Amino acid sequence: MGKKHNIPLRKWVPYWMGIVITFVIMVPVMLLNGTYTGSSVDISSSLGVLTEDISMAFFATTAGMVVAYPLYSKVRPITTTKTIILSNLTFQILLAFICGRTAHIELLVFCSFLIGFLRAFVIIEIVKILKPFFSKRDIRSEFYAFFYPLVFCLNQISMIVTAALAYHYQWQYMYYLIIGLLLIAIILVLICFRFGKRQIKIPLKDIDWISVVMISVLLLTIIYVVTYGKTRDWFDDTTILAGSLFIPVLILLFVRRQRKHKDPYLNLGGLLGHKPVIAYFFMAITALFNASGLLLSQYSTSVLHIDSVQTNELTLWLFPGYFISAAICYWWFNAQIWRFRVLIFWGMACFVAYFSLLYFGLTPNGTYEFLYLPMIFRGMGAMILFIAFGVFAAEGLHPRLTLVNAFFMITVRGVLSPAIGSSFFSNMLYRFQQKNLMILSEGLDMQNPLSASRYSQSLNSALAQGHPLTEAQQLATQALYNSTQIQALVVSIKQLVGYLLIVAIVIMVISRFTPFHKTLKVAVPKTGEDMV
Repeated sequence: MGKKHNIPLRKWVPYWMGIVITFVIMVPVMLLNGTYTGSSVDISSSLGVLTEDISMAFFATTAGMVVAYPLYSKVRPITTTKTIILSNLTFQILLAFICGRTAHIELLVFCSFLIGFLRAFVIIEIVKILKPFFSKRDIRSEFYAFFYPLVFCLNQISMIVTAALAYHYQWQYMYYLIIGLLLIAIILVLICFRFGKRQIKIPLKDIDWISVVMISVLLLTIIYVVTYGKTRDWFDDTTILAGSLFIPVLILLFVRRQRKHKDPYLNLGGLLGHKPVIAYFFMAITALFNASGLLLSQYSTSVLHIDSVQTNELTLWLFPGYFISAAICYWWFNAQIWRFRVLIFWGMACFVAYFSLLYFGLTPNGTYEFLYLPMIFRGMGAMILFIAFGVFAAEGLHPRLTLVNAFFMITVRGVLSPAIGSSFFSNMLYRFQQKNLMILSEGLDMQNPLSASRYSQSLNSALAQGHPLTEAQQLATQALYNSTQIQALVVSIKQLVGYLLIVAIVIMVISRFTPFHKTLKVAVPKTGEDMV
């Protein structure tokens, strides 16, 4: 049975136990990151580094995954599932220990990249094992409907657990927790997975290492530029300017090498079809909309004054949206009663509802509970569009290009769009807030009845508490400034959300009339190694 279901189990191990062990392997592998942005403030203050350093290491993990996918087809034939899993889990323990102990950001980024690089091989093995479990008919949409919500939920759980451990104990405890889970997974694999006799010969000569280095440097350079741009004042900084000039040159060199190399690292022919390009574009837009969660984080911490644990716990309300949309997609692709563009329309409509609720509902006196419903709509929109275009990109795709599809899909969805989106929202929010603060400050004088009333209330309150007149005046002035700063932040967030709402409405209308398919019903593609 193990052989039938592609699980290398010993004869005495039942199939259901093999599935359980696979999930035990999957949980720590998905939870482990080089750093965690959910507790970036705690980590950066502990290490004495910038929060941008933590973001750089976080995105480096996904970049490592992207670089590894095209190498899987060369490594897999000369090794076994048990060898891949054991070797990767062992190295993950070492890397997790280093990430939990080091204070050098360069080493942290490097280890984060390696964590992602190793994770890719394990995830592909897990996908191959779970394919018949999630979809007995080997249908891509069915597998996505189960696998995507699970992966997205694990990513959010890792942020919540890290924030809780950092708040109540120390942020390093997350790494120690994952090391324990990895050790349990290794023990179960050693006991329950059979030994596969195969001569292991690493194909070093068959891999285009120059291309591997080029794409790694390219992705890390893009992440560096967009992450540190605001901190280093963009092109006034030499490193940002040099990196920005280096990116297009490196892209040209990389593409040129892939076209001329007899055995290229990446087959760029996968980009020639219109379906993958359309799918990557919509995934980029979806990931960009999803990155707007940064605005909610700012609102939660600066306006509602809640701690990092509650801010991260807010993402739990994405889970109902994930599961609802997964069920919708599962039914939709099986029934195919309406055209594909209707599904995309409703996915975008969820983002329109999300932005509308935020635009009309965010106030300086808002409540934490109000954010629950927008988060559900955001989860629904993201999951519908990721599943739908994950299926759409693979339609008619040659089996040899599945890992190439994974490369571009994860690059767009997991690296470029989130990194660029986070940088964009952070920069625009800062600029809007400064502008709105100046506008609101122009009316802060005693001639303004509202300002005078608030100042008098704060002054009388400080005097009643026993503060001297001079100190009470300073406290009243500071209170008025803080109130104005919160108003400026709320107005800035609403401005950005308003622009996003307009964009979402335009894309929603366009997608409703875009002929993605010529017929009502289309053949849903089979599963492949790009199911990540």
